[in-house]
Amino acid sequence: MSSLFLRTTKNLVRELGRKGELVPVDSLNSSPRLRPFCLLRKKHKRYLWPWDTPLIPTDFSLLDMLEPGCPDPEVNHSSPINILEKVSGGLTGDVSLSAGPQGQVTGSSKATCISALAVQTLWVPPCTWEMLLEKRKLRLPRPSFLQELQSRKERESLYVVTEAVETLQETVLQSQGQMLGSGQLSLVQLGHAQVQSHMDAEKAVSIPQGSVLAYRVLKLVVEDDCWGLDFSQDSGEESDFQSLRDQVDDQLQDLTTLSSELRDTFLGALQELLQDRQAFQELEDTLEQALDTGLLAQLEGPGGFILSILQDSTGNLSWSRGRAILYILGALAALSEPQHCLLAQSIERRILSDELGLVSSILEHNYDQIEETAYPLPTGVLCTLKSEDVVLILSLVQSCGLELEQTNCQLTWDPTVMPQLSALYGCLTGLQLLAVPNPRLSSEDGTLICP
Repeated sequence: MSSLFLRTTKNLVRELGRKGELVPVDSLNSSPRLRPFCLLRKKHKRYLWPWDTPLIPTDFSLLDMLEPGCPDPEVNHSSPINILEKVSGGLTGDVSLSAGPQGQVTGSSKATCISALAVQTLWVPPCTWEMLLEKRKLRLPRPSFLQELQSRKERESLYVVTEAVETLQETVLQSQGQMLGSGQLSLVQLGHAQVQSHMDAEKAVSIPQGSVLAYRVLKLVVEDDCWGLDFSQDSGEESDFQSLRDQVDDQLQDLTTLSSELRDTFLGALQELLQDRQAFQELEDTLEQALDTGLLAQLEGPGGFILSILQDSTGNLSWSRGRAILYILGALAALSEPQHCLLAQSIERRILSDELGLVSSILEHNYDQIEETAYPLPTGVLCTLKSEDVVLILSLVQSCGLELEQTNCQLTWDPTVMPQLSALYGCLTGLQLLAVPNPRLSSEDGTLICP
């Protein structure tokens, strides 16, 4: 099953009619650092990739960097909002074998998700911002944390939370799922066999009172002894799927020169980092600094091994290799923690190529679609997989925001999910490149070719 918490926060943003404006929280661990006035950092794009860089919570607030003052800044509260959601669905299918072994396999799955939320919106009114800008100057001497954050201003920007949606009471999210499978197989030498499978799964997540489920930010500008807010919005880059393929080809080409042993160890290191968000973030920050300064810092564990790959045979820093690694990390950073866990499981189950085929097919047929439309699920990619692998792959795709109509096996294409689905395509291409023995990228369409 995909993340109950992330699914709930995304649905909440949709129900509030604030999709594209509010940011759904992807982890309960981040919630305390997303209240009004909290500071976040956001990396500048190094490439013209179609996905955005994520907002990274810090342990600091805007008020920590301003001179003390009374009274405390005013924050407005909305009236309570109650949302009850119960979603049920099922999926059935069968595969017939007509060549070689004779047989048929059928399967079905059912899932039910229940959530009851009581929330309120907290927002900083314009009069509070006017008061702060007029009366609260930057603290002197400059706090050490602000100096550190500003030292990255060539690579990152600072943002401040201006609005947050929080729970009014403790809430328990529940999900129940069931998978059934049966089949028969006939072999000339072994006779006739019948198989059946059954699996039930239940999940419950407790959300404490006062947890932030969604938030909004504005860019914070700090220059000399002044500070302010930037109300402008970044415009997206227009491209097509072939441009994305070409970009992935160009950025990842250098990794094909690594030995198979080195690629395998690299993939294992990434699998570990996908389950440790802090270590992943430390690696991305350290790698960016190394490419900007030419100085390679030291890290322990899997991050340290990946940094060691940056050195070429002469011991010098390989910029092209670092660029390829940073491209994979940038694509992974655009995904959520639950998606990282699904990718780690996919590496373990060796289904990266199947996921890449499905995501590539979806993007190829829908990349330029500007309206919601139904798209038949490409079942050819899934029919040879085990049921648990199918569930894993569909969970990964749905976690990007695509909805699966289980009665007729169709995906509902939503143009707003294109950036994250593109990031998933980019990192799957890189991970699969590391997973195959002798990979090469097609110069014609940028697709990964396996011998």
